[in-house]
Amino acid sequence: MRKVFHSYSHRFSQFTPEQFTDFVIILTFVLKLNLKRPNKSIMKRKIAIAADHAGYEYKEIVKNYLSEKFDVQDFGTFSTDSVDYPDFVHPAATSVENGENELGILFCGSGNGVQITANKHQKIRCALCWMPEIAVLARQHNDANMISIPARFISKELAIEIADKFLSTDFEGGRHQNRVDKIAVC
Repeated sequence: MRKVFHSYSHRFSQFTPEQFTDFVIILTFVLKLNLKRPNKSIMKRKIAIAADHAGYEYKEIVKNYLSEKFDVQDFGTFSTDSVDYPDFVHPAATSVENGENELGILFCGSGNGVQITANKHQKIRCALCWMPEIAVLARQHNDANMISIPARFISKELAIEIADKFLSTDFEGGRHQNRVDKIAVC
């Protein structure tokens, strides 16, 4: 902090008293804001991402977009060559299930195959999302920790918007918590 202050101190002499007061107020606010949220400014949230061959292109686009804000772990596939989606979905779902990644995003042609596979995991709640509103409700009401996106039925821009909404929405809890607690079969 001292270095920052010293490097700008020559500029402070150009401030009027009112400008300097405003600067100090803003600086104080920014410092307090950062102290309240140290984890968000230091560590990126960890997100799992996976796809089959039909979802590969969308996965790459969404991964590149998200990598600025998130630590994205890519479980594949890594080309458009035909593959079996469970080979990529199970490792991604396991990483969310065991807490290695906070949330996950899956892609395939219809979104159904990857969703069905992910939901075989006891602690996964994967929702098929074809519009942003579905992604919001999946987080708010169902505490979805993964979503599947149907690459053959939506635009790339819409896929990015869906991922954004999913990752920026929190679970509401309350009346929904009791329902979510009843989902698991022991």
